[in-house]
Amino acid sequence: MKPVHIVILVVLSIGIGIAVSFYGDTSQYVCFKQADSIAKEHPQRKVHVVSVLNNSMPMVYEPQKDPNYFEFYANDTTGYLKKIVYRNAKPQDLEKTDKVVLIGYTTSDHFEAVEILKKCPSKYEKK
Repeated sequence: MKPVHIVILVVLSIGIGIAVSFYGDTSQYVCFKQADSIAKEHPQRKVHVVSVLNNSMPMVYEPQKDPNYFEFYANDTTGYLKKIVYRNAKPQDLEKTDKVVLIGYTTSDHFEAVEILKKCPSKYEKK
């Protein structure tokens, strides 16, 4: 075998290894009920949930007591209501967002958000 062929095989195997490692770290967009069923099989598997804040339910954030605990309620795209716990500071202007994407996993009684992505209202849409 020529040295060029060996180099090509090594580069291909490294590329396949990288692709396989990225595949294991991907997550899916689901609703809260699907996140619950995924958590039964894979407890720490991260999922994305597109949701809308429920402003009629209380938001708990007391920075003097614990600046890294924020609790609120959200409805997913099917309308299912779930308690969300975010163990970080409350995102700025969260109440003004139309939708949020919650990245995290389901625990026994709530959704543990690791990251919150906000969708700000567009100034170009008609009111």
